[in-house]
Amino acid sequence: MLVAALALLVPQLVGPLTQVEAVARHVGTFTSPVRLPTWLNIAIGLGTPAASTERALRLRYSRLLDGAAG
Repeated sequence: MLVAALALLVPQLVGPLTQVEAVARHVGTFTSPVRLPTWLNIAIGLGTPAASTERALRLRYSRLLDGAAG
C-alpha cells in the first residue's frame, strides 16, 4: 500500500508544484503521467496512513520491508 501510494500520489503532487513560476524557471515543469479520479486519490490518501500505522504498531520483522541481507 505504501509503495503504491508513493508511486501514484507523488507525481501528482509534483506536477502542480512545478507550475509555480519561480519553480518552473529553475527546474522546468512536470506533467504527471498518472491521472486518477478524485475518489481514488482520497481512498489512497486515507489508506496510506492506515497502512503505515498498522506497520508501526505491528512491530514484526519482515525480510521484504526491513531489508535483510541474503
